[in-house]
Amino acid sequence: MTQLDGPFVPTYGRYPLTLVRGAGCRVQDADGRWYLDAIGGIAVSALGHAHPAVLAAVRAQVDRLLHVSNLYRVPVQTRFAERLLEVLGGTATFLCNSGTEANEAAVKLVRKHHWRQAGAPADGISPRTEVVVADNAFHGRSLMALALTPRPHYQAGFGPLPGPVVVVPAEELAAAVSDRTAAVFVEPVQGEGGCRPVSAEALHAVRQACDRHGALLVYDEIQCGLGRTGVLQHSPRPDLITVAKALGGGLPLGALVVVRPDLGAVLGPGDHGSTFGGNPVACAAGLAVLDTILADDLPARCRHLGQRLSEGLVASGATVRGAGLMVAADVGEAAGPVIDALRERGVLVCPAGPSAVRFLPPFVVSEAEIDEMVAAFGEAWGAVRQD
Repeated sequence: MTQLDGPFVPTYGRYPLTLVRGAGCRVQDADGRWYLDAIGGIAVSALGHAHPAVLAAVRAQVDRLLHVSNLYRVPVQTRFAERLLEVLGGTATFLCNSGTEANEAAVKLVRKHHWRQAGAPADGISPRTEVVVADNAFHGRSLMALALTPRPHYQAGFGPLPGPVVVVPAEELAAAVSDRTAAVFVEPVQGEGGCRPVSAEALHAVRQACDRHGALLVYDEIQCGLGRTGVLQHSPRPDLITVAKALGGGLPLGALVVVRPDLGAVLGPGDHGSTFGGNPVACAAGLAVLDTILADDLPARCRHLGQRLSEGLVASGATVRGAGLMVAADVGEAAGPVIDALRERGVLVCPAGPSAVRFLPPFVVSEAEIDEMVAAFGEAWGAVRQD
């Protein structure tokens, strides 16, 4: 049995590093050493650490209001929601604390929609519950989100999981849609699955299949959204979008964004909720993040620097996948030793599957810092191959 992680339930395989401070694209450990943060809190720190706009917004909101119930309106929450809908082209949003919660809300909306379409049968059971997902997908770790995450090593020991769920290769999603399908969940660029973009042809085909069969199309943009892949809005347009990670600038903040206008009021009072969802301080941080992304055209920056990163990694001999600043370098062997060697050289990364090193740097990373990552990767991989 796994040993306790100090006072914690041992749910994380932690690296031997204690971090105490962050500034820009770097973090400092307890011994005073600084590291280049190429993992960005696993795609969370889009503006880096201690960004002045985020800090100013949080400090001002802390002095004003920390929390009230969602039974009341809060101005900063409304401003944030309006800006989020502007950025993603939505019509309504449900605010929560994480990506998993956003996906759970999406599943409930999907089921309630089909229940209403069927005339709201008195037994309360939705007639369409089947969800189609892509292999290599990751949609979260709660029971429903885990059911949408077809990874045996994540699911083992937690069955039976909700269903039914149909799993197919990402390029074959459209063929799996039928009159039984309630929704298709897809990451436009898969994150935990290895930074694998789903082709434009596959996304257009699944959009058409959903329209033919009356199913809903849900984009999970929790890791790949808000400009990281070089675009703010992925095409074709889905019916629902789930976002989190980068959204709160480091504070817990997630959202279900309803794109299709007729779905905005499917969930009514009492159908769903979140005590801490849309917390005023998190919304203040989120508003600063969105404003900065728009004002500084950070998606364009992600495109440019992502190309520089990818080209540098390819020059090192790695097989590279991804889009924008969401990049995996496949080393063709266990990635763990390369990740450890990178950390020894002052660069923090994470895996993307068993043989790939994942780079998720802040949107504000500099060209010099990109070049630093590339050089460290080349040295680290070379050292591992020599051992």
